[in-house]
Amino acid sequence: MERADLTALLERRWIANPAAVRDPLSLALELLRPDSVARALETLDRSGIRALLALTTESPADPDPEREDAGSSVLALGLAGLAPQPGDDVRSRPEPVPLDEVADQLRLLIDSADARERLERSVPVPSRIEPHDPSSAAWFGAAQTTTQRAAAALRTLALEPVKRNRRGGTSQTGVKTLAEALRTGHEQAERVVEMLRSAGLIHGVVSAAHGDRFAVSPAGIAWLGLPHAERWLALAEALAERISGPLATALRISEGALGAAVSEILPVEFPLLSESRLADARALADAAEDLGFTVDGALTPIASSLLDRDLDLASDPEEPLASIRAALPPIAPGVYVQPDLSVVVPGPLSPDDEAALFGVADIEQLGVASSLRITPSSLARALENGVGIADARALLERLSLTGIPQPLDFLLSDVESKHGSVIVFAGTSRTRVRVADPAVGDAMLVDRALLHLQLQRDPGAIAYVLLSRLRPEHVLAALVDARYAAIAGSDPDAAPAAPSEPVAMAPAPAAAGSEPGGEPAPATGSAARGAHPAVAELVDRVLAGAEQPGSGEWTRRIELAIREKRAIEITAAAGSEVRTFRLLPASLSGGRLRASDQTAGVERTLPVSAITGVEILD
Repeated sequence: MERADLTALLERRWIANPAAVRDPLSLALELLRPDSVARALETLDRSGIRALLALTTESPADPDPEREDAGSSVLALGLAGLAPQPGDDVRSRPEPVPLDEVADQLRLLIDSADARERLERSVPVPSRIEPHDPSSAAWFGAAQTTTQRAAAALRTLALEPVKRNRRGGTSQTGVKTLAEALRTGHEQAERVVEMLRSAGLIHGVVSAAHGDRFAVSPAGIAWLGLPHAERWLALAEALAERISGPLATALRISEGALGAAVSEILPVEFPLLSESRLADARALADAAEDLGFTVDGALTPIASSLLDRDLDLASDPEEPLASIRAALPPIAPGVYVQPDLSVVVPGPLSPDDEAALFGVADIEQLGVASSLRITPSSLARALENGVGIADARALLERLSLTGIPQPLDFLLSDVESKHGSVIVFAGTSRTRVRVADPAVGDAMLVDRALLHLQLQRDPGAIAYVLLSRLRPEHVLAALVDARYAAIAGSDPDAAPAAPSEPVAMAPAPAAAGSEPGGEPAPATGSAARGAHPAVAELVDRVLAGAEQPGSGEWTRRIELAIREKRAIEITAAAGSEVRTFRLLPASLSGGRLRASDQTAGVERTLPVSAITGVEILD
């Protein structure tokens, strides 16, 4: 197989264990694994399935151009072999032949009730799909809302990265944390995380102290400094790249109706797609609606232009940006600070003002007009992050179109005076709470909202110190919720601690995945279009292994023969003596081959290290 053909194959096929691929035979074994074959079969359209069924169940018929095209797609996926046809015609070319592993998986998939029912349905034609012509400006509300959610999620992750699960997604606790921070549902929070991940704005990091987590990438930090149009374009381009394979085909059939492509066309045109991949496609369609990429399921003109662009070639970013800027509202002149401490943001702010304002206020609702609220806990968080009360006051005075209401002025002064009066830190065996004002400490001991902390006075402490059996973070959260000006810190009377060793952090391994409704990701699990560096490395290994067969090659040939119960001819060397055996291999373990020599009527055991050649016999 030529390099170009091999690269195209590996970009379309899922390989469970790329490290095991060293040569053509090991690649063939990986590609014939049931899970790899099943994933490849899922990407076949109806014509491809018919061509494969004809190949596995019928004898060759008269030439059919449509079937030949479908057969080419089957060959391109490595789902059929090539064999010369018998006869004297020297011009005859190799013809596709069925593979048992593929035929077995095909029967299993078609026998499922959903696949058989979908295979019997007809594909909806565009004329039967409701007409769609979304207004060029109808999408900006969703675009602005989701872009703000993405920015808020990045700021949350910058303060506290969330854990990843074993599949490479966000853990349930992480989704809950983000959903609460964004004031949105869990499913929307998950879609925001996937947008950030696919755009490269967050990445997995592994540390000895915290394990595998999602954190903000350098690209994510740079993204937060971009204007709103550029932010949206980065998210939209990443989403456009995820529309590939079967989903791209279904979208083309629907003539731009992504909602209909996912709900009506994709399950019928690709009847073998698993429910999990159909669910991924539905989630992508929901994400497109969230982002303003579609309106009521139909692509917006800007989305269509992004999909029509060749993203693998250099494109002028100003081309779509002009349309995006024209549709998005201008920067708001300021905000409205209300006496109830709420803040109404009537439109987008500059990146710097947005980051500063969201740093001192809590989110209540994000949208075209967002609503925030300034609370003691939000100001305490700002203080912990190095933002002084004077800085917060100056920011609000500059941005507020209604001045500083008296309740806010009182709150700012109160938080400033009480900051640091309650410090929570870890003691030797218990959490310690140091209180500057004994009256405040006495109030904590009888506060019903703090009974679960089981606070007790430390009689041996010179200062006023309370003890709790709960962890410091739990105690701090309870005190803040009860409106005490508590902060995390260290024992003011303790000796300075020696500097700790830096915690080693490394990028988390990429999780294997697949494109929603599309081909599986390349061997590395990447979702990027075009040749992936790991695919190129895999191609190099396979081609190098084809030129330099060795003991690993012989081992894999023997494994293939055992699997197919076929005889082999082995050449083995012992010193200067070289012998050839015709054997039926039985097992291969511990570096030794056990096989029956049917010619001699004996069983032989040979060390693999002595084998210099293996040929599988017909």
